[in-house]
Amino acid sequence: MAERTTVLFITNAELSQASVNLAAAAALATDEDFDVHIASFEGLSPLTPAGVTFHALDGKSFKDIVQEKGFEFLPRHAPGVAGAIKSYKDTLPLLMAPWDSDDYFVIYDSCVSIIKELKPAVVALDFLFGPGADAVNTLKQRHVFMSPGVYKDHAVHMQPRLQFAWKYPVVSSGFRVPLALSEILPNIYLIYNLIKISYFMPRVTDFIKARNDRGIPGNLSTKYNMFDFNLLYLTQGRPQTDFALDFIPDNLIGCGPILPPFEPLEKADPELAKWLVRRPTVIINMGSHVTYKGNQIGEVLSTIQEIVNRHPNIQILWKCPKPSKEEEQPTVDKDLFGDRIRILSWLPSTPVACLTASKSILAYVHHGGSNSFHEAIGAGVPQVVCPVWIDTYDFARRVEMIGVGVRGNDNAAPYVKSDEFVTALERVVGNSAEADKFRETAKRISEQVGWVDSGRKIAAQHIKEVALEA
Repeated sequence: MAERTTVLFITNAELSQASVNLAAAAALATDEDFDVHIASFEGLSPLTPAGVTFHALDGKSFKDIVQEKGFEFLPRHAPGVAGAIKSYKDTLPLLMAPWDSDDYFVIYDSCVSIIKELKPAVVALDFLFGPGADAVNTLKQRHVFMSPGVYKDHAVHMQPRLQFAWKYPVVSSGFRVPLALSEILPNIYLIYNLIKISYFMPRVTDFIKARNDRGIPGNLSTKYNMFDFNLLYLTQGRPQTDFALDFIPDNLIGCGPILPPFEPLEKADPELAKWLVRRPTVIINMGSHVTYKGNQIGEVLSTIQEIVNRHPNIQILWKCPKPSKEEEQPTVDKDLFGDRIRILSWLPSTPVACLTASKSILAYVHHGGSNSFHEAIGAGVPQVVCPVWIDTYDFARRVEMIGVGVRGNDNAAPYVKSDEFVTALERVVGNSAEADKFRETAKRISEQVGWVDSGRKIAAQHIKEVALEA
């Protein structure tokens, strides 16, 4: 038997980054000619796809570090100038340099050790995982980048005629595309602050120096300074689902939704699958990192009850994680609503398994994470996006721009208020020409991007080709 070709995926453990790596690894592992491995933190181990070998990295995961600093995950922020600057001060340093130098070097050394042990033909690397990036660069290891993002995330600064300044909104701003005339100067001001904080904040400069002193050359890997025209970047972007760009580098590959394979819901949870096909359904899932605080549970619950009251034929599934200490678990009056509202603390399968379990899923309500956006795109389901931080504001704009849904918290972001949330949902689930158009457009785009299972196969094929060049 011929020797198998080894491919190693190195990724953060948080699904926001790891999901595309798990998906591509699963697709690659179906080819018996490839020996597929994943290196990440232990928390990701249970999600290792069949046929893939998991290697636990030493050290603390991003989530561990964030919780040590007293955050639940990323700090929320409002859109606009003040909110964006707050995100640059509070969140970007956390994303760029979450670990102190000692913790970082533990992970870096672990990555180096695993690469030396496996001698992979290629490493598929989470593009936000700094220790992995430093390891492959130090070892001169052939690699490709895996990104849950889209074209704009990696190429906006390459657009001709300085379009990044006057046409496209800077991250966290929530500005329109193209920018309104009144937004251009604020956008330029935010770009200045983004660069100043990203490159010159003491925490970041001190960390860069510690790396350099250790013998690791160069700057930190960020979206803005790491693009290498000699390497492949595998993203979830497609022209149908992103802002129109005049220039996309040939090595920036849009695979469409890169989603892990999933067990059909009728096998994972037959009872829930039967419930989903009873009536047209709205699914609300704000992701694993968004918690409900203060009056937020009440605002969402009021919205749900109002929509169900207005539409006797509609039912709603709400994934509501266990509330914070000051909140009670939400309940509904069975006498009023029967079994038309279900509130679960967790989904028994992947979100996309629920989205594809019925042909009458009316809407997917989510926080605007890239994976949530692409799950709905793949499944052909209209979206209501309630953005909370950083790039989620861009995804809310994308949903509006491509015609597959609306934003649910224009005025209340990064939170929700029932009155505008109801209005937004009504536009998507109501009996109107606009709602019909959302459904038609969502289904058409889903067909164009290859539904829920082609993206991971496209990514795997590109990785194969690079591996076989070694």
